[in-house]
Amino acid sequence: MDSLVGFVGKNYVIMAGDTNAGRSIMRLKDDFDKLVPIDSHKILAKSGEIGDGNQFCNLIIRNVSLYRIRNETELTTKSVAHYTRRQLATAIRKNPYSVNLLLGGYDKKDQKGSLYYLDYLGSSKKINYGAQGYAALFVGSILDRFWKEDLDFEDGLELMKKCLREVEKRLIIGTRCFLIKMINSDGISVVEKVMINSEKKNEIEEEN
Repeated sequence: MDSLVGFVGKNYVIMAGDTNAGRSIMRLKDDFDKLVPIDSHKILAKSGEIGDGNQFCNLIIRNVSLYRIRNETELTTKSVAHYTRRQLATAIRKNPYSVNLLLGGYDKKDQKGSLYYLDYLGSSKKINYGAQGYAALFVGSILDRFWKEDLDFEDGLELMKKCLREVEKRLIIGTRCFLIKMINSDGISVVEKVMINSEKKNEIEEEN
């Protein structure tokens, strides 16, 4: 039951993912981080089979680190997206990974953030906003209406919470918690851990 959301703002990229890890109808844990740092300024958000996601993300992280050590230079977000897409496409004919991804990053040279959509078939597309998993069924219209270029951080955070509340409202199986992270010129930072059910409880208490 994965839900990932991300979009580009003014000099930052903000991404959110649920923290549930489950199999079939069972919830195994509530603190599973699906927003995996590749380096100091890039995040790979994963959805799909847990084992495939962990293995594939480790593959990307290790090879990006190896490239940096060998060449003494950082790969751009675009370069990491192309490399990731190539690995997914190659694996289709060998041992395919059941994983869909959002890649977000901030490039100091260009002084701007970027976001890429990748799926298990080896597709890759640069986007301004997007979602993976069940969130993609519900938040597209919200992002299409409220997202705009040069969205400042405060408005961006509110838009992200609006998306997460919609996922919790519409999805028949509730998601307890979402983790929100931001990437900017200073690197990756954890913005907030949102407990949607707690927000609902507080709203009901205030009404009463």
